[in-house]
Amino acid sequence: MDCNTICPEASHGEMASSRIGDLERALQAVTDSRGKRGRRYEAATVLTVMVLAKMAGEQTWSGIAQWVRLRLGWLQEAVALPKAPCANSYRYICEHIDAVELNAKAAAFLRETRAERVESGSETSACPAAHPGLALRHLACDGKELRGSHRLVQGQEQAAQQVFGIYNVRAGYMEALVPIAGKGYEPAAFRQWLKGQALQGTLITADALHTQTAVCREIRRCGGDYLLIAKRNQRALYEDIRFCFNQAPDYWFPERQAQSVEKGHGRHEVRSIRVSRELNQYLGDRWPDVQQVFQIERRIQRRGKPACEVVCGLTSLPHEVASAEQLLHCVRQHWQIENRNHWRRDATLGEDRTKTVSKPAALVIAALNNAILALLDRAGVHNVRSAMRTFAAYPDQALALIRSSP
Repeated sequence: MDCNTICPEASHGEMASSRIGDLERALQAVTDSRGKRGRRYEAATVLTVMVLAKMAGEQTWSGIAQWVRLRLGWLQEAVALPKAPCANSYRYICEHIDAVELNAKAAAFLRETRAERVESGSETSACPAAHPGLALRHLACDGKELRGSHRLVQGQEQAAQQVFGIYNVRAGYMEALVPIAGKGYEPAAFRQWLKGQALQGTLITADALHTQTAVCREIRRCGGDYLLIAKRNQRALYEDIRFCFNQAPDYWFPERQAQSVEKGHGRHEVRSIRVSRELNQYLGDRWPDVQQVFQIERRIQRRGKPACEVVCGLTSLPHEVASAEQLLHCVRQHWQIENRNHWRRDATLGEDRTKTVSKPAALVIAALNNAILALLDRAGVHNVRSAMRTFAAYPDQALALIRSSP
């Protein structure tokens, strides 16, 4: 894959033109709940050096601590770090940071810088854009388990922290991070987040776990639109949609269709969608403002082996707003939260390998990883691994990405 990182020969002055905003200032705005007595390190400074270390490829508390010790002289001048903290100091400081606030501050910074770049016409992003004909903010919602927080504490098993993410597909950053009380509480966390949100001009997509009438009602009450998948956890809805598409389209039951084809990595996938409005009145009593139902058939050839999968769903988007092609695209784009965030946090940034007994610290690591990935995407980096090797050799380039021009 390509990598858009700055070449090693670039000077510090040349780097300044590539800076995309001041993430360091956003970190300084995060509340530090430690007592004022005995503070040796400013929380914002520690979070900044953690971001630098993680951008250089460090994945554990001890690895971050050693990376800082080896570059202490440079960090003392660059970020005014008085001395090198031990591994426990990083964890202790993270335990006293509100991860929800941290993610919100980073998201606000990313939102502002994106707005500035859109106005100036210089917006570039490594993440795929939404369909150009669907001018809506697309929020993909999905839960994740922070496996690094799963531990045995005094002989008793501590369940891993669950977290719910709301990912802005079009802009490529995590809008919100919501801690989940435990397994089975994800729908409740989603509904709690929805309360009081302003969702005008926003499309919410989620998997079948959240296909519930209460969720649809709350999204519509907040002014947003929904696009949800129907599976057998909503058996009546699922069977109604399958029955609607059980026959070929005719004059009495018109529908629209679209198809997309993708090839690559030994895989050939054909996605076909059928969309109908014939169930709107029938489903309207239970599913608020439903405007279209759809069925997607995925035919996959992987290394010569065929497979077929059928997915059903419903949406509040009318056909005048969202065509069959756009609905097919939106369903595909929903998985950006998994492909461009959740998977890269684990596989590239090693989030699950950051073992910690402290769930608040695990949440802070997740929020920092969200900010790092969004930062690199905004800078046009296509190969994060390659960029991390560059930042390990030239940490001043990583600092230039998170700090605004002097």
